[in-house]
Amino acid sequence: MPKLLRSFAFLLVLANAGCGDDETRPNPDPDPEPEPRPSDITPAPAGIRRLTAGQYVGSVRVLFGDAAADAALPPDDAASLGLKAIGASEYSLAPADVETYELSARRVADAVLADPAAYAKIVPCTPTGPADSACFTQVAQGLGRVAWRRTLDPVEVTTLVGAATTASSSYGSFEAGVGAIVSATLQAPDFLYQIELGEPDPDGPEGNPRRRLKQTELASRLSFFLLGQTPDKALLDRAEANGLADDTAIRQAAAELIQRPEAKEVLSAFYAEVFEFDDTASLQKDPAKFPLFTDATRAAVAEETRLFLEDIVWTRNADAREIFDGQFTYVNEDNAWLYGLNVSGAAFQRVEVANRRGILTQPSFLAKHAHPVYTSPTRRGMFIITTLLCGAVPPPPPDVVPTLPPDDGTPKTMRQRLEQHATNESCSACHGRTDPPGLSMEHFDSVGAFRETDQGLTIDTAGSTPEIGTFASVADIGPLLRENPKATTCMARFLFRQSTGHLETAGEAPALEAIDEAFAAGGYKVQQLMVEIAASPAFRLVGEPK
Repeated sequence: MPKLLRSFAFLLVLANAGCGDDETRPNPDPDPEPEPRPSDITPAPAGIRRLTAGQYVGSVRVLFGDAAADAALPPDDAASLGLKAIGASEYSLAPADVETYELSARRVADAVLADPAAYAKIVPCTPTGPADSACFTQVAQGLGRVAWRRTLDPVEVTTLVGAATTASSSYGSFEAGVGAIVSATLQAPDFLYQIELGEPDPDGPEGNPRRRLKQTELASRLSFFLLGQTPDKALLDRAEANGLADDTAIRQAAAELIQRPEAKEVLSAFYAEVFEFDDTASLQKDPAKFPLFTDATRAAVAEETRLFLEDIVWTRNADAREIFDGQFTYVNEDNAWLYGLNVSGAAFQRVEVANRRGILTQPSFLAKHAHPVYTSPTRRGMFIITTLLCGAVPPPPPDVVPTLPPDDGTPKTMRQRLEQHATNESCSACHGRTDPPGLSMEHFDSVGAFRETDQGLTIDTAGSTPEIGTFASVADIGPLLRENPKATTCMARFLFRQSTGHLETAGEAPALEAIDEAFAAGGYKVQQLMVEIAASPAFRLVGEPK
C-alpha cells in the first residue's frame, strides 16, 4: 500500500475509534505493509570509477603541493547525464588518455624533484647511496598509502622499490629513484580509480547479497565527494582505526570535512557544472548587437553566480530554495550594466534587484541558454524541466527539422516565431512543456539584459505547464519552484549522483526519501544535505559487482 494511502487509512481508523460496536467498526489492515526503512535498500552495484580531472589535480596537491598540482595534466572529462562524475563511472579510457596519464605522471615527478618542500614531504629518510632500498621502502609505503588510499601490501611495496632501484641504477641518482616511485604510483589503477568493491554486509537482509564499503573505501568516497581529493593521512588513520563504523562517526567526519576550504571549492565546481556557468568564457554573442558583452563581462557573470551561491550555502547557510527566488546578486563594473546599474571598480558588491528572482534571471544562465543574437525559450525552459525538476524531455522525432522558419522580414516576437511548436502535433507534446517557462523570460535578451519590447513589439510572458503551474512571468516561477517538492528533491538527487557517480536506482529509494525528509526538516540547508548524503546507507552500501 502506498505511503500516503497507509497514512490516510490510519487517520480513518482513529476517526472512527469509539463509534459503533466492534462488528461495524472498520478493521485495520490485517497484514499491513511495513514502512520501508532507509537501510532496506538494494544498492547500486559495486565497481570502480575514474578520478575526474579535478579530483586528480586535487589529489596531486594533497600528495605534493601546489607546484606539482600545477604541473599535472590529466585527460579532459566527459559528462554523462549532466555530470562528469557519472561519465567517470561509465566511460572507459582511450589509448590517448593512457599516454596523457603517463605524461602527466612524469611532469608531476619532475616538479616534485625540483621542489625541495615537495621532495621533503615524501622522503622522510636520508639515503646512504643512490640505491638505498630501505629509504625507497619508506617512500613507497608513505606515498603509496595516501595515493592509493590504503596500506600497501609487501608485494606492492617491493614492486615500487624495484622501479626505484632500476631508475637509480640507470641514472646513478637516488632522486631518480624517487621520481620513478612518484611516476609509477600516479599511473597505477589504485590511484587513477576510486575502487569501491566493499565487503559482505553482515547486517544485510536475507536474500540481498549487498556489501558495505570498507572503511578506507568509505574514507575515499567521503573525501572525494566533500573535498574533491584523496583522503589525507589523518582521515586514513581514522578509517583504519575503525573510526567510520557507524552513523554518528560518519556524520562527525563529514561535518568536519565540510568546514575545510576545499569543500567550498568542490561545491562551487559542482554548481558551475550543474548550472552551466563553467564555460561562460566560450559564449558567442554578436559583437555588433552586444558590444559591451566582453571577455571581462563573461568572467564577471560567472563570478556573480558563484558569489550568489556561496552567499546562500556558506556565508549564511541559508535555505537553498533561495537559489530559485533570491532577490539579490553581485555586480562589479563589468556586469553591472546588464542590470542598468552604474558601478565602478573590479570589486563585487551585493545588491538587491527588483525585477529579477533567483538564478533563472542571472545573465550567466540567460546568456548560456540563448543564441548569439536571439533568445531561446526552448533551451531556457528545457533547463528548468531537466535540471531543476529532474524531468525528461525526449529528443525531437527524426523527421522534424529543429529550426524555425526563415525570417520573412516582418517583425515578430519570439512567441510568434515559436507558434509552430504549438500547432505542429509532433512538436507540441514536448514544446508545450519547455516553451512556456522559457517564454516567461523574454524580457531578458540574449545576454541577459532587461528589455521592454521584442522587435518593437509587446512581450507576453504568461504561461502554464503541469510541472510548474500558472505564471505571469519568470518572477512567478522562482516562488513556484521554491514550493515544488520536485525541485528540492532534484537538488538533492544531483548532489547524490555527484557523490556516488551513478544515477539513483529504484532499490535506493527508501534511503533517498530519508535524505529528502532530513533536507526539509533541516530547513533545506545544503551543508546539512551533504552530511545526510554521507551518512546515508545509499552512500556506504554497494551491491554485488557486475
